[in-house]
Amino acid sequence: MPIFENVTQIIFPFNSFTGSIPTEYGLLRNLVELDLDFNPAITGTLPTELIECDKLSLLYLYDTGISGNITLCDSFEENIVVSINDVSICGEECDCCCVTYPE
Repeated sequence: MPIFENVTQIIFPFNSFTGSIPTEYGLLRNLVELDLDFNPAITGTLPTELIECDKLSLLYLYDTGISGNITLCDSFEENIVVSINDVSICGEECDCCCVTYPE
């Protein structure tokens, strides 16, 4: 995926997207921000491949159909800002690496 190696942001709120988040986003090693807020037809679980995006610091998935668990504590050196609903970050309430909005 060399053509996309410099992608740092994916920002598509309010776009009526459907389906799941592509696992290939985990190949975007320079990704800093992923914003898919307000796309309620995006479903499935948060791809574990996103853990490979070690520069990711802004994850906006509020008002999507994403559900499940993802562990971020051991994956990111810096705090990650997360806006998400119905997903358990780190499998429990934690403040080890995540700031979850809305609270």
